[in-house]
Amino acid sequence: MKKIVYTIITFLGFMSVTQALSLSVTSSSDYVTAGSSVTFYVNINGAAAWSLQGSGTGATSGCSLGDDGVGDSGNGSNTNTTLSVTCKATSVGQISFSVSGDITDQNLSTNGVSERKIVTVQAPRQLDTNNNLESLGVDGYKLSPDFNSDTLEYTVEVPSSVNKIKINGSVESSYASLSGTGEFEVNEGANVFEVTATSESGVAKVYKVTVNVKDNNPVNVSVNGQNYTIMKNLKNFEKPELYEESKITINNIEIPCYFNETTNIYLVGIKDDKGKLRLAKYDKDKKTYEIYEEIKSDQMTLFIQKIPEVLEGYIESQVKINNVNYDCLKTSEDSLYAVIYATNIINGESTYYLYDSKENSYIRYNEEQLIPLKEELAKYRDVVLYLVIGGCFLIFLILILILTRPKKKKIIAKLKENENIELKNVPVKEEKKDKKKTKKTKNEEESPLEENEVKIENEEVSSPSKKGKKTHKDVLEQVEEATMIIENYEKNNSAKNEDETMYDIFADDRKKKKRK
Repeated sequence: MKKIVYTIITFLGFMSVTQALSLSVTSSSDYVTAGSSVTFYVNINGAAAWSLQGSGTGATSGCSLGDDGVGDSGNGSNTNTTLSVTCKATSVGQISFSVSGDITDQNLSTNGVSERKIVTVQAPRQLDTNNNLESLGVDGYKLSPDFNSDTLEYTVEVPSSVNKIKINGSVESSYASLSGTGEFEVNEGANVFEVTATSESGVAKVYKVTVNVKDNNPVNVSVNGQNYTIMKNLKNFEKPELYEESKITINNIEIPCYFNETTNIYLVGIKDDKGKLRLAKYDKDKKTYEIYEEIKSDQMTLFIQKIPEVLEGYIESQVKINNVNYDCLKTSEDSLYAVIYATNIINGESTYYLYDSKENSYIRYNEEQLIPLKEELAKYRDVVLYLVIGGCFLIFLILILILTRPKKKKIIAKLKENENIELKNVPVKEEKKDKKKTKKTKNEEESPLEENEVKIENEEVSSPSKKGKKTHKDVLEQVEEATMIIENYEKNNSAKNEDETMYDIFADDRKKKKRK
């Protein structure tokens, strides 16, 4: 009897283990579009170890379990495990993911398994292009005109006591997105809001809602050529540091403002036609306005203003500080340094400051610090001026020398020509030659001209002009005298205008003359 009971319990235990040991394959979706991906899940139940192979075929580029298909529970006991594989659908059709292999429980009982899951791949859906609003409104107020999905601009009138409004809306297509709705603060005058519907294809349609807060007596002003409305409520402005809330009368209307006692600056709130809020400095004496922007450093808070006077050595230009363009002075357009004119809000002093655009820093501009540099630059300018003048004079002198050189050569040539003419007319008396020839010395052979000159030295020559008779010696003396006059003239000019070491351009002529 005991044996029968034990056999039945063992059989039931075996049956429970067998039923628990199983495998199934599921997917993240039964339908996917071409170009998207699908994930297959391999679910292992009641196994201590497994050895599986799994891969996807069909409308996919290929996917498999790989090494993840072999594993165990880590402690020898049965466990439930899920393996996952992601396959990309490449074309319309089907993806079949098949798994086969063995799973083993802790009692070393092994089951052979084989499972498959099929997913249908469909053609991709065309993106929805609907970007229309289905509804649009301002809670508690009526739009003008009545809403129509093709009408893009609307207005709403609200009383001056209203501080906030709520805009609501919805889109026609479930694939479209919506932005620009919700609760917003409003101020006196026009407040422009934009509600945007964007289609699934990415095309946006903008609906504009202008909420006009009634102002029975608006104060309109012009700042830098642009129209603004002065705000009669500063609730949406942040009070600048070192300022206190105050009031000022403009056009017989009491306007809230911010006031700095140190600088005596009044700031009023203004709004442009697009609803953008800004602060403006108000000059109650001149009744003028100037956009107020603060720039801060560790030591100061500055309010940059227009340049009152262009400093010597600078040009008017523009510099961008904190994405805002300001008037400034620069030595050149590409300079990294700019001189700005600003009021120090802390001490109320208005003066020039030097701004370093690379370091984004400011220092007080001091003209005295630049005096030594300017004097040094002036010296360099004087030196350059002297060099230019000296160079011009030197060129002028060289030109004179070049122009006078042909004249000198011409005079000498003419004198030599006269000399040759006169020599032709000289009557030469031939001396009787000794029959006995004496041996000539070396010096006599080298200077036959001198011997001839000795012979005719005292002979008379007839002048071509026939005004008198001149000797050959007289002619040579005239040539020498003319040459010396020209040389003395050139030497005097060179001594006055040129350096003593300057190259003498007539030296070659004199050397040649001496050789002759």
